[in-house]
Order: sequence, then structure tokens, then C-alpha cells
Amino acid sequence: MTKELFLEVVTPERAVVSEEVQSVVAPGSQGEFGVLKGHTTFLTSLDSGILRFKTASGTEKKFQIEGGFAEVLPDKVTVLAESAVEA
Repeated sequence: MTKELFLEVVTPERAVVSEEVQSVVAPGSQGEFGVLKGHTTFLTSLDSGILRFKTASGTEKKFQIEGGFAEVLPDKVTVLAESAVEA
């Protein structure tokens, strides 16, 4: 079993990110939230803002996202966004 979290960021046009990460921080509609492996399952709407994540190698990446939804599972985060552009 991998010790990382799998992140997928998808827009209507394409898959933007599909990789293992250490952590994810996203702009939820009820406020910013962070996710590590083993997080409890939930589904939330997203506001426009910066989606940040730390890659498996430890590099931080940022994407400007415009609305959408996020599904958090103990070993996977799926972000469905209207748009996502690397910041």
C-alpha cells in the first residue's frame, strides 16, 4: 500500500493533474481545507481560489481553480473544476 494520496484534477476540457501527492489544500465553499492520507470521506463544493499540493517528491505546486466540487476519500482526492491553470 502506498503512503501517498492520489490527486486527480479534471476540467471539462482535460485532466490537469493525475499523480501521487503528500498533501492537498483546497478552497472549499465553507473555507479552505487540507487533506492528508487517511482523511475521512466527504464531498464539498469549491470556491474560486488556489489549489495547493505537495508532490510525492516534496515540491509544492499551485493551480488557480474556478469553482467545482471535490471528493475526498482516505487515499484519493478528486477535484472537478470549471477551470484549472497552473499558478
